[in-house]
Amino acid sequence: MDTPEDQGELPRRPRERDASGRETEEEMIPEYLNIPVFPLPNVTFFPRTLLPLHVFEPRYRKMISACLAGDRMLGVALLREGWQKDYFGRPPIHRTFGVGKIIDHEELNDGCFNIMVEGLWRVRLINEFEGTDFRAGHVAVLQDGPIDQIHDDIALVHRDLIDDCDKLSELLPEYQETLRNVWGVHPHPCVAGDMLAASIVIDSYDRQSILEEPDPLRRMQLVAIQIKNILYQLSGDMAEAEQEILEED
Repeated sequence: MDTPEDQGELPRRPRERDASGRETEEEMIPEYLNIPVFPLPNVTFFPRTLLPLHVFEPRYRKMISACLAGDRMLGVALLREGWQKDYFGRPPIHRTFGVGKIIDHEELNDGCFNIMVEGLWRVRLINEFEGTDFRAGHVAVLQDGPIDQIHDDIALVHRDLIDDCDKLSELLPEYQETLRNVWGVHPHPCVAGDMLAASIVIDSYDRQSILEEPDPLRRMQLVAIQIKNILYQLSGDMAEAEQEILEED
């Protein structure tokens, strides 16, 4: 099975370039894409994060070769529970997933690949193509709506998350740099919240629930609930954690 590599570094922002080749913060967002789809267990791919992968199965080596020969775009979808029964066929996947661009790769002597994929957008699978050597499909790119009306609510959750991340960094020294620096990586709190979900939330299906949430405020709230849950687990006060999570939910 193809596997994600260790994600030790703090995710950084995708590099967009203008016509002169200078890096910019703006990006042209398409409505639809036709992309290869890489189904994996335990991997939930968020925008603005980095995903290192080791690719060794023949069908997915062929997929990566096709990506590198084209626009380097790749979707990474989480397999649904029970995927083991049909892994070498077409096991069901979650239809909302992340799409990114291969920004670095190494082809090994045995034909395998090490690749680095930089997350760009959340997408929704419209239909999957048949008769292909590897999985591919037509997807709609999902965009957040304006947040002007919920700006104050987002700011409140943002402050709570910063406070809880400071508390968590004291309990988990190995995550201290990530927890304290994630807010400086991107100025938008919703993007930083996605990065935090990718870095800290352990269960892939919990991460998937966050990825699938269309409301940016609700996504941040789900991340906040997960952080509080971790805090209470570490402190041993699970009853209080469950009550506070229910109240916030």
